[in-house]
Amino acid sequence: MKKSISLLLAGHLALALHAQNEPPIIQTFTVNPDWANLSLQIQYEVTDAENDPLEVQVQFSHNGGKDYSITGSVPVSGDVGFPVQPGTRNIQCDIAALANLPASFLARLVVDDKQTFDLQWLVDQVDSTRIRADLEYLEGVRHRTAGLAQLKNAQDTIRNLFLAQGLVYEEQAVPFGNYTGKNLIGNLPGTAFADKVVINDAHYDTVSNAPGADDNGSGTVGFMEAARLLSPYPFKKTLRFIGFDLEESGLLGSIRYVNQGIPAGETIEGVFNHEMIGYWSNEPNSQTLPQGFSLLFPAAAATVAANQYRGDFITNVGNTNSQPLALLFSNTAQQYVPDLKVLTLDVPGNGQLAPDLRRSDHTPFWEAGKQALMLTDGANFRNECYHTPGDTLDEKLNFTFLSNVVKATIASMAQLAEIQHGDWAAASFANNVSTSTAGSSCELFAYQQDGQSGAFHLQIRGCAVSEIAVSLLDMKGSVVLEDTYAISESDLLNVHTPILPPGVYVLKVRFGENSRSQKILLR
Repeated sequence: MKKSISLLLAGHLALALHAQNEPPIIQTFTVNPDWANLSLQIQYEVTDAENDPLEVQVQFSHNGGKDYSITGSVPVSGDVGFPVQPGTRNIQCDIAALANLPASFLARLVVDDKQTFDLQWLVDQVDSTRIRADLEYLEGVRHRTAGLAQLKNAQDTIRNLFLAQGLVYEEQAVPFGNYTGKNLIGNLPGTAFADKVVINDAHYDTVSNAPGADDNGSGTVGFMEAARLLSPYPFKKTLRFIGFDLEESGLLGSIRYVNQGIPAGETIEGVFNHEMIGYWSNEPNSQTLPQGFSLLFPAAAATVAANQYRGDFITNVGNTNSQPLALLFSNTAQQYVPDLKVLTLDVPGNGQLAPDLRRSDHTPFWEAGKQALMLTDGANFRNECYHTPGDTLDEKLNFTFLSNVVKATIASMAQLAEIQHGDWAAASFANNVSTSTAGSSCELFAYQQDGQSGAFHLQIRGCAVSEIAVSLLDMKGSVVLEDTYAISESDLLNVHTPILPPGVYVLKVRFGENSRSQKILLR
């Protein structure tokens, strides 16, 4: 029996309408396995504003997209490789090697027109209003005993964002007494060098008495914005976004990850750790320095003194091993975010002589010999509300400054991970001899008619269940619609939505124990 899965892709790249050379956009991507004949038919439609010839890759995963290591065992032919012209195209695949694997599979399509990516355009998409809205929602004590409800809200927000952006989501448990913390991980596997990884992280927990707007809500919303803007694009290397728990209890989340969470054979190319990136002041004497700072970093101390000790810069902290990464960040900021002042520190060894510069989640990476940066506004050496109830979202948090730090991080990660001028999409298909639950053959197709607002159509075929649950999420991961519908074997539903701004949303449909997700463009 054939099973087909269709995805209508309203565009990972709907925001890319104003780039100097627009990336190609995958409009539709359909995979249709025929297990009786051990073949897989792929049909896709891709558009490119300049009609550039495309490089087309199709890759296969047997573990939900964690890796695409089985790709080499699936021969492909047809409209694949380079050059392929935009349009509606077909790929044929021999899936004999997959027949004995009792698993569901994921096919990923990657298209690249080989044009140079306009990084300035990308960093200019950072939205300070959106970042502020994220922080307004996250602000509140996020502590395992004093603020567990808000801690879970933060976890849900990060998780929903990762899923909405199509990242491969994982959790790592971090035991601590009666509490089990969670490291929240979102992966975008690389298309060429997936074993080389670029990480952006922040801890999302707080101390027990502080609402944590700066520490470390600022860092958290910073990496959320980076995930939101980078995940639509393919990269040759793997991107990974991590929300660490239990940083305030002794870096327990990051220690656990470095000791037990890094897959064997993986090379970490660089870590950008956001540790308080929102507090800014141009008042003289608003910045102090740790004891002994001027002895270890005389040039940096002189720079701060010449600026009358104003707290108007981001500190780019790298140890000896991480200086290439620190130089990349400082040079990138100078090129793409010239308004951002960067103070770069070369910390001897792993920072044993400067303990104040080891107080965040970059340190376990240093100890493991990985290149890692701490990007920080200075914590208690600038923010007088550090670890107090006064750490709130007020005039001391400067969202232009915070956004500029995020811009420099995005541009640095994009260069290091080798961003491609393209688009990607994924669709699942199941081995018909594998164990599966009722409803796994559901075919879903969502679309909005031209000129229609406040509703979209959801077409359903071949669903062996009588009811489905529909959720609609915005690109921040917030649920804007939840409802259930009774269905027949073939049904066309008119799903009414609340008043929503035009844009790309994530549609999730659960049927039985299975679910599907896709993006939909609402106008």
